[in-house]
Amino acid sequence: MIVVDRPQALIFDLDGTIVDTETPEFEGIKAAWAELGLQYTLTHYEHVVGTVSRGDAWLDELAEAYGRPIDVAAAEATRGRVHRELTARLEPRPGIIHLIEQAAAAGVPMAIASNSPQWWVEARLDALDLHRHMPVQISIDTASRPKPDPAPFAEACAALGADPHMSVAFEDSITGVASATAAGLFTVACAGPLSLSHDLSAADVVIDSHEEISLSDLGEALAARRRSTPSPRR
Repeated sequence: MIVVDRPQALIFDLDGTIVDTETPEFEGIKAAWAELGLQYTLTHYEHVVGTVSRGDAWLDELAEAYGRPIDVAAAEATRGRVHRELTARLEPRPGIIHLIEQAAAAGVPMAIASNSPQWWVEARLDALDLHRHMPVQISIDTASRPKPDPAPFAEACAALGADPHMSVAFEDSITGVASATAAGLFTVACAGPLSLSHDLSAADVVIDSHEEISLSDLGEALAARRRSTPSPRR
């Protein structure tokens, strides 16, 4: 394979992009609601995908829907049990590992830009054996501001010494796409199972699977971007 032009960096969102960690959270909350005879639907959850939200906000929704005091400890225990069971079985999203391995073989530096806490990012990278490929991890704990602010992607590029305009972001949510495009990265959007309703049209490319795109494709896209960018006036 001949790479026409190589990205200076690849910056990946984690949750929903590299691995579908959103489904275990959704299913855990859904199970806790079901124990009280209530239905927790996708419309309850899809608006929080990619955002920074209170981890216990679902409990407030549950209490309001139930209409009387709930056993918070029991609800949290149910959510946690289901979440752990499903998280332990998680596999990377189709095509994402091949893309990461292509980049590693070509010497393209990579990083994570996530709205999740640092411990969660590190745990997921360790579980998928991806830590060695992602030496830079910008998390909610280390970014100056969270997505949709451009800071996470801009700071990831800065840490790698890469020009954002010659780098590629991978996202699955409207919040993440807004962050990446505002930072100037060429943005590839691939909705996860829980962000299918998100409007990702602001991305440069929208795909259904990471199997649809290669490092060569990204190189060609960046070369075209560079050709179309006006040269600065002297």
